[in-house]
Amino acid sequence: MRRFVLFACWMALSIRGIADPALPEPGQLRLYLGDLVRVTVQGEPDMTVERRIDGTGQIDVPLLGAVRISGLTTGEARDLITRRYVKDEIFIHPEVVFTVVEYAPKEAMILGQVGKPGKVTFAAEATTLSIVDAIASAGDLTRIAKGDAVRVTRHDADGKEQTFLVNVEKLIRGREEDEKPFLLEPGDIVFVPERVF
Repeated sequence: MRRFVLFACWMALSIRGIADPALPEPGQLRLYLGDLVRVTVQGEPDMTVERRIDGTGQIDVPLLGAVRISGLTTGEARDLITRRYVKDEIFIHPEVVFTVVEYAPKEAMILGQVGKPGKVTFAAEATTLSIVDAIASAGDLTRIAKGDAVRVTRHDADGKEQTFLVNVEKLIRGREEDEKPFLLEPGDIVFVPERVF
């Protein structure tokens, strides 16, 4: 009987579908340079456009011109365009539909003392990647790597540079409960220095 109950619970969960907790909800996916997006205003067939987010983080929206959306979630981008249409008195109650047609490759660069230095690609829907997984994808730390002083360089939406020092060896060894995983973002540069003997 117990097996039947467990099986029934498993079937119910399988049928309902369980979202991967690591993946954000559809309206919470972040937008990055190069993503191909579609903007539609319901009931206005001439207002549908598909655009790639350009190098400045913007797309050209009909009757609005350039709108900066890189770094926003898909829901935030939809709301921003809706507000702009109302503010500019183009539509009174526009129903804007915003979808991502194609994700641009999201990558981080891994340099220094790893087996295979180079670019590591994120999963299409992912907005972050564990630094441990990224280093594993790059062939792991070399024998002479100084894994307790890995430097991550990141540029925020305004172009300001941030630098983080990460103890990757500690994360790989045990992942103690109090040790939070360090998550890379697209465009991050990871440098693994050489250990000085």
